[in-house]
Amino acid sequence: MSELVTINEEWVLGPEDTPFYTKRWSPKTAEPAACVLFVHGFAEHITRYETFFTILSSPPYNLHITAFDQRGHGKTAYEPLIATSSQVVEWKKEGKVVNLAKNTKRRTGGWAKVFPDIEWFVKRESIFAKEKGKKLFLYGFSMGGAEVLAFATRPTAPPSKESVNLLSGVISGGPLIRQTKSASAIQVKAGSFAAGLGLGNMLIPTPMDYNQLSHNQETNDRCKADPFCEQSGSLRGVADMLNGGITLDNSIAWNAWPVDLPLLIYHGEEDMICLPDAAKRFGENAAAKDKKVEIIKGMYHEVHNELSPIPENLAKTIGEWVHAHTSSSSAITGAQDQSTGVGNSKL
Repeated sequence: MSELVTINEEWVLGPEDTPFYTKRWSPKTAEPAACVLFVHGFAEHITRYETFFTILSSPPYNLHITAFDQRGHGKTAYEPLIATSSQVVEWKKEGKVVNLAKNTKRRTGGWAKVFPDIEWFVKRESIFAKEKGKKLFLYGFSMGGAEVLAFATRPTAPPSKESVNLLSGVISGGPLIRQTKSASAIQVKAGSFAAGLGLGNMLIPTPMDYNQLSHNQETNDRCKADPFCEQSGSLRGVADMLNGGITLDNSIAWNAWPVDLPLLIYHGEEDMICLPDAAKRFGENAAAKDKKVEIIKGMYHEVHNELSPIPENLAKTIGEWVHAHTSSSSAITGAQDQSTGVGNSKL
């Protein structure tokens, strides 16, 4: 299947003149059906999605997917560009300012940085999509799944309403609205208080049982051994992630959803990291006229990394949903129906 997909890596000079590591997955021979901007989860990085995005970018779905390693994550923070990197040298020749990352591992800057970053990439990808004559969808998983829900419902900019209107739909996978086993309110408030005192960049451990990620021991072990997936976070990043997720679990957020913005939410039924019921509540109550929720029976957190045929089924769900929301929503042929282990709750 990989021979059907073109994968491009690129460093881009993003918000605040910060270099971000990005990747694109696109069909090699077919016309892209739509463009998708992806936002990853906490303590991980975009290359972990290589296998799944290859499925989505291959026939019959043919999606063009762009993803970026967020601040504090992946190559953006763990293998950042340096002054002698060819990209930096070229940018400086062009007269551009470049703010190189220094000691930024897991130091994300919290939501004050997250939403301007996502908005910047949405605008960038909307230009690309427009040039291709395609629609743009925003997709996030886990921490990123909550971030894309918040992106569309924030009461004040960023993002602007104009930026949200660039989207033709939002996909939220396993969103971190609430933890399945919540941190104590005292811990969260203490972290927020400390961050407010200027200690936001202080790193704290965020221990996790890697076996709760999926039933696929190979991908669980790979994540555990991955230095980019070390379980730690900054006080500001963790506090905003947890507090921000909770703000999505109420009628204010549900009613703030743009009525005409289609929404797809999916979640593993037995997710021991992010609470499935919170995702279901959001989907059931969001003001969107066009919405769909899929609770995937028996599955853990990373549905895309579960044992076959679960990832293939998930790709079918996402691919068909995106195709249905493009102007040329012709029927998809060639997608195998492997429904074992998937339970659907459709709205």
